[in-house]
Amino acid sequence: MTKRLLLLGASLTALSLTTPSFASDDAALQARVEALEATIDALRTEIADLRKNPEFKPSPVFKSTSGDNSFKLRGQVAVDAGVFSTRKGLVDQNSGTDIPRARLGVDGTFAKDWAYRLEADFSKASRDDTTTLSELDVKDAYLSYGGFGEKWKVTIGQQKTPNTLERSNPSADLLFVATPLAVEAFTNRTTAGGDYKIGALVNYTDVNWTAALGLFGDNLSAQGGTTATSKDEGWGPAARVTWAPFNRPDATLHLGASGYYRTAGGRNSVRLRSAPEVTIDNARLVDTGNIPGISDYTFEGAELAGVYGPLFFQSEFLLTQVNRTLAPDLDFSGGYASLAYAITGESHPYKAGSFSRLQPKRPFDLAAGTWGAWELAARYSTLDLTDGSFSGGRETNWTLGINWYPNNYVRVLGNYVKYDASDSFISPPVAGSFSNAGDAFITEVSVVW
Repeated sequence: MTKRLLLLGASLTALSLTTPSFASDDAALQARVEALEATIDALRTEIADLRKNPEFKPSPVFKSTSGDNSFKLRGQVAVDAGVFSTRKGLVDQNSGTDIPRARLGVDGTFAKDWAYRLEADFSKASRDDTTTLSELDVKDAYLSYGGFGEKWKVTIGQQKTPNTLERSNPSADLLFVATPLAVEAFTNRTTAGGDYKIGALVNYTDVNWTAALGLFGDNLSAQGGTTATSKDEGWGPAARVTWAPFNRPDATLHLGASGYYRTAGGRNSVRLRSAPEVTIDNARLVDTGNIPGISDYTFEGAELAGVYGPLFFQSEFLLTQVNRTLAPDLDFSGGYASLAYAITGESHPYKAGSFSRLQPKRPFDLAAGTWGAWELAARYSTLDLTDGSFSGGRETNWTLGINWYPNNYVRVLGNYVKYDASDSFISPPVAGSFSNAGDAFITEVSVVW
C-alpha cells in the first residue's frame, strides 16, 4: 500500500510539473480541431448544395476546386419533317425531312475572369453537294473577359450580334420551328447584318435592364468580296437595349430596341429574302435579289414581350433602309406577334433580356403518370420587300403550334403554317411566281445538352 501511495504521489508530482506543456499542446490541438471542423462543414454545405440542385444536366461539367476553371461539352440536334400543299402559284415547295441543327461545342472558364466558347453546326456536313456552300458552319468562337465587375463583359470573336429579341433567345428555345419572316430577312448571317458575325462586344447586365454595343465584320462563311479586286468585308456597329419594368418569375414585361449600321463592303450589294417559315425547303417566295450599287444599309427594331403566369407573348416591328449610290434609297419593313399559353401551368423563364423554354413542373414519366409541359401557340408574321417600283415581294403568314416539353432537354414542336406571298421575285425567275400561297405542316424533335 505504501509503495502504491509513493508511486501515486510521484505520478501526481510529474503531472503537475508537465501541466503547462499539456495546456499548450491542448490549445494547439483545439485550434486544429476547430479548423478541421470548419473544413468539414464547408464540404458538407457544398455536398448539400449539389444534392439540392434540381437540374444535373446530361452533359458533365468539370470544375476546379476553387471554381475558377471549368469545362463543359455542349450541343443540340433537331430533326424536322414536313409536308407542303400549294394553293396558288407554280413554285414547287418540296415536302421531306431535314436536320436544321446538329451542333457540337465546348465552353468554359479559366483564371476566374476569362471564358470561352467554340461551337459549330454539322447539319450540312454530310451532304454530297458541289456548290460553294460551307459544309461546316461555325456559330460561336469567342473569348470573353468579366473582370471589370459582375455586370460587365467584353467578348471578342465570332458571336451573335445584339439584334432582335428572336435572335437573342436561345436557338433551341424558340417558340416555333422557324424564325419570323422579317427577322430572317433583315438579320441573316450570310446576306445581311445581324445574327453571327466576327467582332467585339461590350455587355452590361443588371437585374431589370441590359445594354450591348459592338463593332462587327462579316460572318466566317461570308467573308471577302466577289472579285479579285474587291475583298473588303462589310462592317459596322450594332447595339441593343432592354428594360423590364417589372420582372418576377411568373410576371414579366419586356421592352427593347436594337439596330445596326453596315457598309456594303467589297460586294457593293445586299440581298434580303426569306422562306415561308418552314425549314425543310429553301425556296424564298420574297427575295430582293442582289441589290447593286449599295453604299450602306441600316436596321432598327422595337421589341415588346412578357409573361403572365402560363401566358406568354412576344412581338417585334422591324425596319431596314438600303442606301444606293445611283438610285433612290429603299425602305423595307416587317414584324410579327406571337401568343402562347402553357396548359400545364408553367411560365417561360426570363433572364438578361431573353426568354427560354418551359421547364416542366412534372417531367414525362409513364410510371408516375406525368406528361411534361404542354403549350399552345399562334403567330402572325409579315414582311414587305417592295418599295415603289422596286419589288422584292410581300408575304403574310399565320402559324398555329402545339409544343411538348417532356423534360428540360427534349422538345417536340408541331406547326401548321398558312403562307401567302404576292409581287414576289424569284431568282431565277419562275413563271407564275408573282403570287404564291399554300399550307405547310411541319414537326420538329430536338434535344439540347
